[in-house]
Amino acid sequence: MERLLKSDDVIQQAIDQAIQGEIVSLKKAVAFIRTKRPDLKDELDELGNDNPLCEKVVQIAARTGKGVLFDLHD
Repeated sequence: MERLLKSDDVIQQAIDQAIQGEIVSLKKAVAFIRTKRPDLKDELDELGNDNPLCEKVVQIAARTGKGVLFDLHD
């Protein structure tokens, strides 16, 4: 997980895939990361929704001027 949090390029790709207008869907970004990094599935499942990965997605999205939709819960 530590390597993933340092991998801004993977997270940026996830943000790019999850953009709808000026809004980034956090749910879609995390889902994209899960598909790119299946080796972290168990670790991500244990973290739940309130975790450092979500925080990092928000931070990187904010740097690009995008808003983040916290749509993790149905």
